[in-house]
Amino acid sequence: MKNITVAAIAVATVDGMVDANYQRAIRLAEISLAEKPDIILLPEAFAAGYCGDDLRPFGENLHDSPYLQAFRRISADGGCMVATGFLETVPSGVKNSVVIFDRGEIIGVQAKRSLWPDDERPYRDERQLLVPGGNLEIFSSRFGDFATLICYENMLDVNWDEIAGRVSFVLSPYNCEDDPSRHNIYNAIRLGIPSAWANRTGTVYSSTGYRDNPGTAGITDKKGNMITISKPGVEEIVVGTLPI
Repeated sequence: MKNITVAAIAVATVDGMVDANYQRAIRLAEISLAEKPDIILLPEAFAAGYCGDDLRPFGENLHDSPYLQAFRRISADGGCMVATGFLETVPSGVKNSVVIFDRGEIIGVQAKRSLWPDDERPYRDERQLLVPGGNLEIFSSRFGDFATLICYENMLDVNWDEIAGRVSFVLSPYNCEDDPSRHNIYNAIRLGIPSAWANRTGTVYSSTGYRDNPGTAGITDKKGNMITISKPGVEEIVVGTLPI
């Protein structure tokens, strides 16, 4: 068994305020380097969020985005892995993707394939907003093999079943409207897979207007024991040791 140090960051954001949201997340990632993490985990698509019925204007190119290159620099400076969500421009629209840097190099990009259905709220219906990803990738790293399950993908047993026995740990970026820890704890107990998650906090838009988002970030071991968790709805960097 080896131990890795994870800094999971619950970032307070406002949908659509891309520059402000990114600057906030970049600063939090820089602050987290003081803890000498092996991995820094940020939420899913937190910069744009779900800010309209067309997300194409918010798409980014991985190699041209100054924000993503800032996370790449943080990864290099800290000698660590950084996993962050973003909206990836593709010819047919945008994908909901996560890029993983390690020591300044790209080791993988995962695009969300299980898209959230929402017939009542078109601005959150990912089936209409996003291009689905393809295969669920298993990434090799110096910490062991791992997978990235993005938000809704964590809520479907079939995705966890697909990677069971093939990974040492899971990274789970979220952009959902509650505390998602139960999904990671449930699958740790069910399959013995340790994981870390990071959700956004701040405000979200619902049918009744803006409201607080009680998101969290945290870590669970393979038995479902909570190693650390942030306070719901509070922007916070939580750091813990993930045994794998």
